[in-house]
Amino acid sequence: MIRDVSFERIRRFKELISNEDGIMFIKPEMANFEDLLLVHDVTLIEKLREASSLPFVGFLDEGDTVHYPGMLEDILLVAGSTLTALKFSRYLARIYIPLGGFHHATRTSPMGFCPINDVAIALKTLQSKGERVALIDVDAHHPNGLEEMFYNEKLLKINVFAYDGEFFPRTGDVKRRGEGEGFGLNFNVGLPLGSSDDAFMEALRMLELVRHFKPTYIVVVAGVDGHMDDGLKSLNLTANSYNLLGQKVFALSRELEAKVISYGGGGYGPGSSISMYSFIKGLKGQRFLPEKGTEDREKREIVKKLVNLFLESSSCCLK
Repeated sequence: MIRDVSFERIRRFKELISNEDGIMFIKPEMANFEDLLLVHDVTLIEKLREASSLPFVGFLDEGDTVHYPGMLEDILLVAGSTLTALKFSRYLARIYIPLGGFHHATRTSPMGFCPINDVAIALKTLQSKGERVALIDVDAHHPNGLEEMFYNEKLLKINVFAYDGEFFPRTGDVKRRGEGEGFGLNFNVGLPLGSSDDAFMEALRMLELVRHFKPTYIVVVAGVDGHMDDGLKSLNLTANSYNLLGQKVFALSRELEAKVISYGGGGYGPGSSISMYSFIKGLKGQRFLPEKGTEDREKREIVKKLVNLFLESSSCCLK
């Protein structure tokens, strides 16, 4: 089960990070149902409550999102991790939540291993406090739930994911650029399936837009399911790519004096834990390249052209 894979990923990550200098571990507080209502309809919460009371394992959707006895307590702890991170961000510059980043759930529906959308809770809470927020969502899968919830809102959204029009969740059209106050602030950087580190490096040039947007908070979903050994097979990345992502976020946060709330996101293979650790090293400003890099020049050129197009047409909307 995916839940078991996630436990193993977190266990191994904890082993890797345990001897790392400059790391503080914070025990999360439990959220309550009112916190979930910030971004979810009451019908979804009732569905989760009912499923959690059942004495068997099943699915909340068409076969991706599992429910199990006592699940609701875990859900409230996941949501609570976000709220705890936001509270401590008053004192800490960069915070990482290893088990979180549930970006597929919509206001009314669980989806894609995501019973709720904890990232949406972070974004909505920050907005309510008047913060200027940039979202960097890097994952094998497009963050359909986040795009749906914040498509019309003044929040910079840079989404980097595997895309061919059919790969789950079959969203992420390059033409979807935002509406209303969010016009021009939604960027779907779809990587061709099988893209390597070099294409990912091109995609990260998009983070230049964060510099121009000047957020007070940078929220990052650093999903590691794009690793070449991942069980869901979509991209050909190494842990080096996640280190580069972390380094770039670190540099931006220092330059802009912006707080960082980051999430572990997806990851379902043996390369997950080292990729998470590599991201943390980067988030500390440290270069860490534990694997031999990968290349695919043809796919890199495709991504380069898309990024150039975005960068050339974005200046009008970032003020």
